[in-house]
Amino acid sequence: IPVALCVLLWLVRRYGPYIFTEAKSPTHRTKNKNDRLLTHIHNKWYDLTTFEHPGGPIAVSLIHQRDGTALFESHHPFMKRSKLMKILSKYEIPNEVAKNDQGCELMDPRDDGYYTWEGIENDKFATDLKELVNGYFSSIAKRRGVTINQAAKATPARWMLVLSLMASLLGTLPWYVRGNWALLFLTPPLAWVCGANYWHDGLHFGLSTDWRINAWLPYLFPFFSSPWMWYHEHVIGHHAYPNVDHKDPDLAHAPQLMREHNSIKWKPMHEGQARWHRVLFVWSVAVGIGLSLLNDVKANLKLSYNNVVPCASLSRPRITVHILGRMVYIFLMHVWPFFALPLWKAVIWATVPGILLSVCFMVNTQINHLTNECAHASDDTNFYKHQVVTSQNFGNGSLFCYYFSGGLNYQIEHHLFPNVNHCHLPELAKGVKRICERHGVPYHHAAGYRDAMERHVAHTVEMERKPVS
Repeated sequence: IPVALCVLLWLVRRYGPYIFTEAKSPTHRTKNKNDRLLTHIHNKWYDLTTFEHPGGPIAVSLIHQRDGTALFESHHPFMKRSKLMKILSKYEIPNEVAKNDQGCELMDPRDDGYYTWEGIENDKFATDLKELVNGYFSSIAKRRGVTINQAAKATPARWMLVLSLMASLLGTLPWYVRGNWALLFLTPPLAWVCGANYWHDGLHFGLSTDWRINAWLPYLFPFFSSPWMWYHEHVIGHHAYPNVDHKDPDLAHAPQLMREHNSIKWKPMHEGQARWHRVLFVWSVAVGIGLSLLNDVKANLKLSYNNVVPCASLSRPRITVHILGRMVYIFLMHVWPFFALPLWKAVIWATVPGILLSVCFMVNTQINHLTNECAHASDDTNFYKHQVVTSQNFGNGSLFCYYFSGGLNYQIEHHLFPNVNHCHLPELAKGVKRICERHGVPYHHAAGYRDAMERHVAHTVEMERKPVS
């Protein structure tokens, strides 16, 4: 077994980038002169083909032929802007060259960046936030004897929690697969808690400074979505442009059934969308059928996630591996019971766990942005203010809310500092709230799950009404 594992690791390191093309290093790219990595930041084009990004190749691959300004700004809170721009300038493509370079074209011509960045380096709200996060992590880095970037990732205590949750989840499986009724209802919520406390951080580059850990660990438990599709839906789309019409894909997951934003055209079917049985149905199938399958298939066929986030066409080896991964997901979630349990019981095990997992996911995600206060909060094109006013925290200070949500209850801080591990957000929240009060920026907070749900339901009721012409 050790020899087989060593061979497998060697194969992944040697040939992995040729299959998982998002993990191509500059060494791999320069072997093909047509394999370039171009991005558009602050109205200029850059050729990052030869750039060895400290955060790994996947981070820069996400902004290929996109306006990467929002991701660039939000993922570099610790470096002085002048130093960042000096590094970036080495890879700048002159405007006259870019105009005639066929590679310097956005995948979506409508990808205009949305926000106003001029003068952001002198914006007092933005500089106060950066001073807060730099001061906080500088002290931790000094105390632990690590770099400031390492200080912002998962602490040893956080890793112990993640590994304990993984061990607990795996420990339930022998009895779960034998049809234990108690674990039918306990294992799916445990899978949610396990995933919420590490999967989300990994795909935001927030688990470790080693990009391989962030990239590959989520593939162990891809309960919610293919990691590759999650980058498009969540990191590129939602996180950069929360609640922005035709940019945030989360606004239009099931427009035929639910209308949660003014950008969705009202239809008679939306009447009664807040009824408990309608909400329960949508929340029960949102992950297993929606995120994991239908959205995935549509994105790869149309090369666009929910018609707002463009997706590049995958190579033949990459799409093959992707499809195999989704087939494994289907087998592990829905098929295996029919080989191990009586038919009547297999039907239950093939459906109920997926429903429970999906409901856990929806409970912890819909309440963070879709409220009357947040959904249409502002047309302010200040990136940092927009992240705050379109997000809602809940249950700050509650250990249950913190651990069950995986830290998603600190949504404001997470949107401001996406690549900071969630274990640091409770402390940062105190300073962020003070800064928001000082600058008159609304800081939305619900007391707990009940309060947050009531606010979300009130918004759903409001959106089911036909707009007045």
